[in-house]
Amino acid sequence: MLTTYRKLNPYQKQQIIEAFQNGMECRGISSCLTVSSRAVSRVLVESGMNTKRRNRYTLNESYFDIIDSPVKAYLLGLIAADGCVTTTNYVAFESVDQELTEQLKVELQYSGAIRIIQPQGYAPHYRINFSSKQLATALSKWGVVAGRMVSGLFYFPEPEYLSAYVLGYFDGDGCAYVNHGRSGGLVCIVGSFEFTSELARLLKMGVVMKHHSKPVYYWRIYSRENIDALYNLIYHHQGLGLRRKKSKIEQILGSYKRG
Repeated sequence: MLTTYRKLNPYQKQQIIEAFQNGMECRGISSCLTVSSRAVSRVLVESGMNTKRRNRYTLNESYFDIIDSPVKAYLLGLIAADGCVTTTNYVAFESVDQELTEQLKVELQYSGAIRIIQPQGYAPHYRINFSSKQLATALSKWGVVAGRMVSGLFYFPEPEYLSAYVLGYFDGDGCAYVNHGRSGGLVCIVGSFEFTSELARLLKMGVVMKHHSKPVYYWRIYSRENIDALYNLIYHHQGLGLRRKKSKIEQILGSYKRG
């Protein structure tokens, strides 16, 4: 059920204003924040916003039309993991790593602001969002659609860009854990059953396991051989990849030398 104007709290009203200032259309705000369209309109009018004005920001809308570089494949992987694309052409990306959001903003030549979202009890999240039919259409073509975790829809690029794409997806929705007190560790990537199964097939390694309570699956690798192979596959792209996740895998691999 959509929240009506009378039930909005000050924080929700500020969310509506910030979403509009960052380029989201009114119908997109209503859908994303589960607020009635009348409530959105009233909040914006009361705040003095001109809901008729256009071009509140600029961006390169053709950026993802063709995936023809490692950086595009990397960012596509990031969005596939942590992005949102709706049928109303609303596109959003949000990450706890500010550098990732900033990198996407620069590559898309997006002139809007990065929103800082502070969930209670959690680290801040950094978001960019906008409406673009061309970008939403391109991303949908590459498998980034609403409900893809349930539908199982996915996309992997050509072999030339596969490693960069996997790196981007890993930075968005992957983890590495070090075994404490002994050598080794675990590297995993979260996705649908179809996505994780195809990942295992393409990389010729890993097992797929279902989460015990959530409708998601994990692609996992445990052995030194597989973790080393993944490291060599994804970490050769200049300027791409989170340093903290790379260091974690290096810590896992380094533990074997001590064992």
